[in-house]
Amino acid sequence: MYLGNGANNHMCGDIDKYMELNESIKGNVIFINHLKVFIKGKCMILIKLKNRSHQFNGDVCCISIVKSNILSLR
Repeated sequence: MYLGNGANNHMCGDIDKYMELNESIKGNVIFINHLKVFIKGKCMILIKLKNRSHQFNGDVCCISIVKSNILSLR
């Protein structure tokens, strides 16, 4: 997982992490290298915190080409 202060969206590409995928939400994300990718929907993911507790994040864009989870710090 990466934390990004330049990211405007939370993103996840690991389908095993998806919970409650809402495929009715579509769109595109444009990366800094001008690569435009399709959003499959929004999902909820479970995040393991440093103190070993867990937290749900429900506003995560599902993007298949993302190799790691990216959480926006904005």
